[in-house]
Amino acid sequence: MDQKAESNLAKFTAKFVEIYNRIIPQKKECDFDIYLNDVDNLYPDRLEAIERNSVTAISCSNKLGNFIFGKGFENNFASEINTRNNQKITLNRCLLDVSNSLKTHKGVYIHLNFNIEGKVNYFDVLEYKKCRKVKEDDYGNEGVIVYKDWSKQKRNFSFFNEKKNKRSKWFYPYNPENINAQREKDSPKADIKTQIVNYRGQVLYYSLDDRNQIYANGWLNAQGMNDADSEFRMSLYHNNNIRLGFIDKTILITNGLDPDSETQFQKDFYGWLGAENAGGVYHINTPYQVEDIKSTISVETVASSYDPKKFKEVLEDIKDNIRSCYLQIPKILIDDKDGGIFGNSGEAIKEATKVYNNETASIRYEVEDLFKKIFNTEFKIIPIIQEDVSTDVGDELRLKSQAELKGSVGGVSALIELQKSVSEGFTERESAIEIIKEIYGISADLAEKMIGQPKDKTDDNMQPGG
Repeated sequence: MDQKAESNLAKFTAKFVEIYNRIIPQKKECDFDIYLNDVDNLYPDRLEAIERNSVTAISCSNKLGNFIFGKGFENNFASEINTRNNQKITLNRCLLDVSNSLKTHKGVYIHLNFNIEGKVNYFDVLEYKKCRKVKEDDYGNEGVIVYKDWSKQKRNFSFFNEKKNKRSKWFYPYNPENINAQREKDSPKADIKTQIVNYRGQVLYYSLDDRNQIYANGWLNAQGMNDADSEFRMSLYHNNNIRLGFIDKTILITNGLDPDSETQFQKDFYGWLGAENAGGVYHINTPYQVEDIKSTISVETVASSYDPKKFKEVLEDIKDNIRSCYLQIPKILIDDKDGGIFGNSGEAIKEATKVYNNETASIRYEVEDLFKKIFNTEFKIIPIIQEDVSTDVGDELRLKSQAELKGSVGGVSALIELQKSVSEGFTERESAIEIIKEIYGISADLAEKMIGQPKDKTDDNMQPGG
């Protein structure tokens, strides 16, 4: 490569990298100095759209949300609290709303309000993509939260819309010590009851990302967003080909037909094909007369270049990359297609569930602390799977040995020999099943499938013609 080509490549690479250096600029919006979420202020909208359009990404996101929520709160789950539109929801529903925001954005904005005693009596998870932070004041105090649909900001400009934008909702940042002063500011000289009714409330922002960051980055990193978008576009490519052009096209050429004969021919021919097949055939009639009857009609085929397996290997890599973005979620929990001697059995899925349950444990602990901070009481999330704690050392050693045996070459070889013994009638099938259950720690249903049925020797003893 010559020096000029290297220089051009270096410039391109630099620009390419800069695209993914997410920038948080400041801009005057709604009479506030707002921190924009990326240069176009639409990073959360873009993230949601890309994740939603990717089968793998949305599956991973939903599964992550399920593990964060677990089975809900152990206590206080049925307690109710006020939310928008004078509705009441349970604290379990609050937990679900928090999980649904964290599973995509790694962050959540919670709108809170308080009774006269300063205790939380209102809880509402705001749409993450509509929330923006305002710059701190000169004393380092956290800025307010502005809430509006930023995706519509540049559309249909009018003085009415501009005036409406400047009246956008905003809330105080979370700080329970400032409630009384903020109520007085919202409703000066009003009685306490009016102040409580008119108080705009506070918003608590919580992020799983670095606490020093203004906005969380979301689970899909730059490569993950590209891969999720590629998966969507591959699906779009297949869909377009299936709808418009994956079937081979046929050209039917006739010679020497007069206009009336041509019209009648097309009517009869397309009638034979039927309406659902007529789109795959195109008819051409030439005015030339020919003597050879075999040259009167000619059929040509235009083969399609569409290959449904074209992106198969690339797609598998893309799916792996996407799963890696969501805390290395095990493939079996998203794509249950793997084979092997143990297959995707209940035991395999259970083990994968345990692994991911451990990966997401720290998030559940963080969420428990978040609710404790808000309500000043202990919260405990029940995980999706609770491992049995064995107090018997012998049981622990047995379970460890079973796990090692199942994963060893010797364990597999012994199973094959046992299958052979049952098939040839040397070992009773029921005994073999009990051996597998006891030694390998495998469920009865799976043991029955693995051992199979004994070989019927009747057919072997029959003589030809007997």
